[in-house]
Amino acid sequence: MNARLPSGDVRVRWQPADHPSSRSIGLWLPAILLIAFALTGCGSSERGYGYADNPPSNRTALVAWQEWTRFGRSTVVYGGHVGGYVNRAGLSEHSEPLSSRVGDYWGSCGHPEWNGNTRGRPWSGAFVSWVMRQSGAGSFPTAGRHGQYLASLYDQEFRAHSSAFLLHAPSEYAPKPGDLVCAGTAGPSWRYASPAMAHRRIDNTASHCDVVTDVRGGFIQAVGGNVKNSVTMSLYPTDGRGRLAPTPGKLWMLVVENRAS
Repeated sequence: MNARLPSGDVRVRWQPADHPSSRSIGLWLPAILLIAFALTGCGSSERGYGYADNPPSNRTALVAWQEWTRFGRSTVVYGGHVGGYVNRAGLSEHSEPLSSRVGDYWGSCGHPEWNGNTRGRPWSGAFVSWVMRQSGAGSFPTAGRHGQYLASLYDQEFRAHSSAFLLHAPSEYAPKPGDLVCAGTAGPSWRYASPAMAHRRIDNTASHCDVVTDVRGGFIQAVGGNVKNSVTMSLYPTDGRGRLAPTPGKLWMLVVENRAS
């Protein structure tokens, strides 16, 4: 009599010992993500550059920075990209309530009837005048034209009526927050002219000024009005001493040192 051996189906699955299971991956996943998050800096608010900047401490710079934020942070970078900043559009002067805000700037110069929709009325000078008044720089001469208030500042300094604002050639002085950086069609030719000639050249050739809000990373950050139909921050390169470097499309005329606010 032949004995029958019991039969059965035996299956063996091999798994490498060093291959993590899906369960172990699930246990480690939160830690892995946390490490990656920290390494990339995505969760950090302390990086201190680009559009996560803290407001400036200087009063004049702060007022200009707040208006830049109000208008959507329009930005122009001379150099393409730096420190988290890139060229970007902001909100237009033609839209409300920003058109009326431009009217506030003009109101500081005695023209409350003008606003962001008034044709033929560039408002960059009115913006600077409004910023200075809001920051408490009471000795700053308000005017809608850059040349007008700059020539008045020159006269004040020359006659020693005020030392709150000092005018420098771009090669003489490194701007700081609260100062003005100004371009013009004749450059710094006023610097060694007679007082009467210097007044005329400043008044007739100044074209635009921005309020400096920060200086770092080889760039001056400066906010101006009526740039790209908005309040815009421009990033201008500096030389090794922190002074304005040659900038495409800009003929630097002077820097106004602000000692008032």
